[in-house]
Amino acid sequence: MNPQSFIEQVLFSTLRIELLDEAGKFTGIGTGFLLKADIPNVHNQALILLISNKHVFAGSKGFVVNFHRRNPNADEPNLGHTLRFQANTFGDGYYAHSNPNVDLACVNLSSTFAELHTIIYYKWLDKNLFATFAEPELDAGQRVIFVGYPDNRYDQKHNLPILRSGVIASHPKVDFNGESQFIIDAQVFPGSSGSPVFLNVKEAQFNHGIIQVGGGTPHLLLGVVSSTMIRNNVVDFMPTQLTPITQEVIGLGLVFKTSAVIELVEQAVDSYLKTRTASSA
Repeated sequence: MNPQSFIEQVLFSTLRIELLDEAGKFTGIGTGFLLKADIPNVHNQALILLISNKHVFAGSKGFVVNFHRRNPNADEPNLGHTLRFQANTFGDGYYAHSNPNVDLACVNLSSTFAELHTIIYYKWLDKNLFATFAEPELDAGQRVIFVGYPDNRYDQKHNLPILRSGVIASHPKVDFNGESQFIIDAQVFPGSSGSPVFLNVKEAQFNHGIIQVGGGTPHLLLGVVSSTMIRNNVVDFMPTQLTPITQEVIGLGLVFKTSAVIELVEQAVDSYLKTRTASSA
C-alpha cells in the first residue's frame, strides 16, 4: 500500500492510544492524531504533537502507541508490521488546554520521532488544513468524517483505524453552549475520543481555501471529538429499592473546534520554549 489520497494518509496520522497505570497495566484506550507545530522564529524546527483529550490521558501514568514499520525499500508502510512504543511517563511533554472546559490535551513526541523516524511510517496534519469557521459555505447539515477506534474496534491485522461519518448538527459558526465546540449527528462511541473530524470540502462545494493532498479529495479539519451524548432509561419493571438505570447513546457527539486546538498548540509550544530556556540557563 502506497498512501496517496488524503483519507489514506489520514489513516497513518491517527493512532490508537493504550493507557497504562503505575504498574504498566492496560486501563483503557483512546484516539490521537499527529500534528506538526512549527516553532516561531526558529528556522526548520517543529514539534510533533499527539493530540487527544484531557480525559483520555487523565489518571494514566504512561501510554502505548503502535506505529507502522516503514518498508525498508520504499517510502510506504509495511502493513501488518508494527513497532510498539511505550512511554512509562509523560515527563515534561504533556500539555493540557488551560481552559478547564476545553477537553483537549497533547503529548510532545518530537524526541520519539527523532529516534524512530527512519524505521516507522507516519503522516502528520498541518495547520494549513484547519478550518477557520469563516468559510461562507460552512453550515449545519454538511457531512463530516472522523477517524478513530470506536469501542476499541479497528483492523488489528493491519493496525488501521476505522472511518465513520455523520453530519454537523449544531450551527458550526455558533459556539455551542458558549464554548469553542459544535455537535455532530453521528454514532460516536467511547474510544472515538480524540478522533479528528474533517469536512469534505469538495462535497460542500467550497470556492476557496481548498487543500488538496496527493491528488485526492480536499478536506478541512474541523476539530476533535471529545464525548458522546447519552440518555438514561429508567427500567421500571424490576422491584427494588433503587431505580435501575440503563444508558443509551443517542447518536450525538461533541467536537472541539480547530480554534481550541490552535490555542492548545500555542500553549504547548510556549511551555516547551520556556522549559528549554530554563534548562539552558
